[in-house]
Amino acid sequence: MNSFTEETFLEMLDFGSGEPLPAALTLEAVHAAVASERYHVLGAPSTKMLTRISGTGLAPWEIHRPQKFVRDLVLRGCFSGRVLDAGCGIGDNALFIAKACPQAHVTAVDVSPRCVAFATAKAGLRRMTSGLITLETASLTEPEPERQAACVSSPASDGTFDVVLDSSTFHCFCDADRELYAASLRRLLRPGGKLFVNCMSEAETRPGGPRRVSVAELLSMFNRQSGWEVEVIEDSVIELHPTFWGGQTVSRLYTVRKL
Repeated sequence: MNSFTEETFLEMLDFGSGEPLPAALTLEAVHAAVASERYHVLGAPSTKMLTRISGTGLAPWEIHRPQKFVRDLVLRGCFSGRVLDAGCGIGDNALFIAKACPQAHVTAVDVSPRCVAFATAKAGLRRMTSGLITLETASLTEPEPERQAACVSSPASDGTFDVVLDSSTFHCFCDADRELYAASLRRLLRPGGKLFVNCMSEAETRPGGPRRVSVAELLSMFNRQSGWEVEVIEDSVIELHPTFWGGQTVSRLYTVRKL
């Protein structure tokens, strides 16, 4: 599993979003790379690697079902009005919310066209119309809003979302991108709107995976001075493929309100 080189791994993953997966791209190879610090930059998987494995259906976080914390939030009645899934991946959380919460209209965005194509295919198979969910390729770390997708860039979108879901998105960013991301969310969320952030905690000590986020780090970004109020901090988990880290890792779920 660990005999390949970085060059071999990246060559295996060097395919376009419209091309079939090469036979050499295996679950074992992808998981070994994500779990190895050799393929990390500043404690997180490199952007190049994330771009090439996201949306293949083989990444450890692509479990093909909604995360448990999302299912719990649905049971609490946390999703209504306009909901933004910020970093939807292959769409399982967004599709579940759209189906389970008829009072919500879900807009789901991801920087990876392959992920959005995967999510769109799933929506089609489930006969979910555009009236239930909007799926778009968009970067929420793009500093110029006019260069983002229309669903999150037009002035008509500013301050119109009631809820934002961040399922394992924030912990993928470098410090500079965290700032840009938080600014985009503050622009899009209405005053009093809720942001749910589930990210890996520093209690996870196994090598590899995304950046660990301490409470202090999260509060340094989302605080009253920057226009936010962290209302609740809960212990949580991130569900993973059963062959990666035993199928889950420890995280925290933050409930944040825009002031």
